[in-house]
Amino acid sequence: SKQGYYLDCIGALGSSFTVQTMTSSSTTPSPPKEGVDFETLPWNLNCPEDHAYIHLTTQDEWTSTHYDFDNDSGLLLNDDGKTMKKYSSNPLELNPATTSLNYGTTIWEGLKAFRREDGSIAVFRPDMNYQRFARGAEAMCLPIPSFELFMRSIQHVIQTNSDLVPPYGEGMKLYVRPMLLGSGQQLGLYPSQEFSLLFYVSP
Repeated sequence: SKQGYYLDCIGALGSSFTVQTMTSSSTTPSPPKEGVDFETLPWNLNCPEDHAYIHLTTQDEWTSTHYDFDNDSGLLLNDDGKTMKKYSSNPLELNPATTSLNYGTTIWEGLKAFRREDGSIAVFRPDMNYQRFARGAEAMCLPIPSFELFMRSIQHVIQTNSDLVPPYGEGMKLYVRPMLLGSGQQLGLYPSQEFSLLFYVSP
């Protein structure tokens, strides 16, 4: 049920989000990547050659084509390299007239994914991040993604990059940044003709 999905995502008290798929293809998160000294990484974009990020676009609204909650399907989960992209080899392409570059129509959030003692991965209070994200989107004339799309995207990007989640320990985390921006090209001061929803990470 949809209620069950919420509980799986954010916990019964809305305090954490366990990273587990909603399908039979669920797998255990990968162990921390070998050769990375997670304890000494600076606050920066680290290990970009190892990341994959989500990039979805729309000209209007976010629909079940992007993510269908009932069937756990959609462009978000397509395994064709068009939505989940390698950070180092598929950078985001922006033109000089991109709306967000000219008029600042961009919002973002920041979440911390951490590994529990049993090896599972959780995110602290993503429901609160979604509420702020939705308010910001409305203020900036950007289409608001559904709660399900936002949560499943966080889940998917962490699962894909689970080897970059540090080992269990105080203060150890994978930073997750959702972004929404006007990615259409125009000079006029009006809502963008295209929108991009992105989720990227950094240990």
